[in-house]
Amino acid sequence: MKEAAYYSVVAPPERKTLRCVLCPHHCLLADGKTGICLARKNTDGVLYSLVYLRPVSAAVDPIEKKPLYHFHPGARIFSTGPNGCTFKCRFCQNCEISQEVLNVREVPRAAFVKSILDSGTIGIAYTYSEPFVWFETIMEIGAEMRARGLANVMVTNGFMEPEPLADLLTLVDAMNIDIKSMNPSFYRRVCKGRLEPVLAACATVKKKCHLEITNLVIPGENDSEEDIRRLSDWIAANLGRDTPLHFSRYFPRYQMHAPPTPKATLLRAYEIARDKLDYVYLGNADASVGSDTVCPSCKTMLIQRDGYSISLNESLKKDSTSSKVSCPSCHRELNIILP
Repeated sequence: MKEAAYYSVVAPPERKTLRCVLCPHHCLLADGKTGICLARKNTDGVLYSLVYLRPVSAAVDPIEKKPLYHFHPGARIFSTGPNGCTFKCRFCQNCEISQEVLNVREVPRAAFVKSILDSGTIGIAYTYSEPFVWFETIMEIGAEMRARGLANVMVTNGFMEPEPLADLLTLVDAMNIDIKSMNPSFYRRVCKGRLEPVLAACATVKKKCHLEITNLVIPGENDSEEDIRRLSDWIAANLGRDTPLHFSRYFPRYQMHAPPTPKATLLRAYEIARDKLDYVYLGNADASVGSDTVCPSCKTMLIQRDGYSISLNESLKKDSTSSKVSCPSCHRELNIILP
């Protein structure tokens, strides 16, 4: 185990009570107690990470699977994540690794790094469960990746405190943040969390690295036209209309048994969001729209997708002086990061 970052001792010290301040839950932990995230424990008055260098799963994935459609399109990335999560979402799609304590062995740091390098990919995606609880591991492994010119990517619920987020943003190149709903009561009731810190994190991340947003559309919970408009309007006003938004199809999992999201609902969400946003995508839907990337101005095909296979417009290139990407037809600047 490794001593955790971001905690304080609660007076009087002889009681060995700690407060974790990594995420906005600010768990108050007596000796022997573990935080909501299942990943940090008070042991004799010291807070330790229970998941340090303990990957619960690992694979080489298409970057589009994160989903990130505008960051190194067509690339493959080493993907891994820890046990635990800061939320208790009733619909959790990865509940086996996020909501239960697993017995996972610690991997030596050198072996961890070697696995990433041997994958021959663009870098590492911290994903699958909630990587923010892996803070200490990301700061160490992320520094190794940055030193080698490789990418660090996070797929996260965005429930973060500003100071540790600022630390991560010195290393992270791209994030996908899940905005689950624009309704604060949804977060309290369904996720056991809060919306406001997530929105604040999104605004901060947008200023520092590449950002894409995901919304899992759940029937009867966050799928009304008002829900979709509030989300699209907020993204356009606070993150910019060039921020990619991914609507993902829900399937029954964990404690939620509503039927899968109808494709018609996703298609309607797509149409509503396109009024305010330049790039809107549909995931897990096998739909006729919502896969390809086209220029928002002239509609030139930029990236054509068939599942996780992509075809990149051969004329789509970085500017030799600024590294920015522009439409090959109308020269509009695009929010796309190429290798």
